[in-house]
Amino acid sequence: MATPGLAVAPATDLALSGLTKLFGTSTAVDGVTLRIRAGEMVALLGPSGCGKTTTLRMIAGLVEPTEGDVMIGGSRVTHIPVHRRNIGMLFQNYALFPHLSVAENVAFGLQMRGLRKAAIRPRVEAALALVQLGEYADRLPSALSGGQQQRVALARAIVIEPSLLLLDEPLGALDRNLRESMQVEIRQIQKRLGITAVLVTHDQEEALTMADRVVIMRDGKLEQVGTPQEIYSRPATRFVASFIGASNFLRGRVEGRSGGQSLVRLVGGGRVEIPWPGDDRKDVLISVRPEAVALAPLDEVVPGALGGTSATVQQVVYKGQATHIHLRLDDAEPFVAFLPNRQGESISQSYAVGDKVWASWSPQSNWLVADS
Repeated sequence: MATPGLAVAPATDLALSGLTKLFGTSTAVDGVTLRIRAGEMVALLGPSGCGKTTTLRMIAGLVEPTEGDVMIGGSRVTHIPVHRRNIGMLFQNYALFPHLSVAENVAFGLQMRGLRKAAIRPRVEAALALVQLGEYADRLPSALSGGQQQRVALARAIVIEPSLLLLDEPLGALDRNLRESMQVEIRQIQKRLGITAVLVTHDQEEALTMADRVVIMRDGKLEQVGTPQEIYSRPATRFVASFIGASNFLRGRVEGRSGGQSLVRLVGGGRVEIPWPGDDRKDVLISVRPEAVALAPLDEVVPGALGGTSATVQQVVYKGQATHIHLRLDDAEPFVAFLPNRQGESISQSYAVGDKVWASWSPQSNWLVADS
């Protein structure tokens, strides 16, 4: 729905084709090919040095690709300068002019485009209303909180009615509570305006909260692309499973297949069922999320039970909503269970270091990952 005084830009797609960037002999981005649908928000996520920021800067026109192309709305913009790409940008440091008022900061991009004052004013008012800062128009940035300054920067990015919005670690300077509220607010505005957006972040929760799809990058390449649920629940590799949230890894050997399931004997003891991978591999690596694990005293479990393994409690850590039980398995892989604490009761009182327990989980919680 359009905001009075602020038009909704026609949704446009973004396509990257073989995008590569070399800095001397170092490859920062290595042949990235990706299509972002019109109106979609995609998060580029990965460790420091993975190439996500360099990719964003090539999309913006701030860095020239060594190879490959950038297409916005079907038009090749690879070598078009940044000021001609109709892109709105939001950065971590806000980049506001300290001597200009809030309204003057927001109006700056429109002035650079040669718009008349009569056309600028309603668009500035509409953008400030959208970020709930209409009453702060005459204040200087120094009189605002960090969250309010970030809203001003957002208003300045969207007032030009961009076809593409780029966000580079936009909330990194905010405290946790404010960052979480701004995640929701920016997402709502992006969806309301229908702007195609690319978010670069190192914060996993931020990517899962804000994005329609998440792109995991590693060493300049795309490791996995999918919805937040796909990335979290069905990671392709050990790297993705360990980078997004916490994960346990179990090695095993397939003993048989039946009814779409494979029976796997774990290296450290115990047997579990996993979805049949559809190939003939024998040695497998399984990812299990800690919140899927349940614990029981070992002497209460029938010997040879299916769906788990024996373990010894090594450490009990109270975390408020949950208690993390760190375990030792016979195969020496680290293993942890996240057990929820009920109101007025802590699960940490139920387990002590040295306890012998049975760790179990449902077959649906097992996911086969590549060992890389």
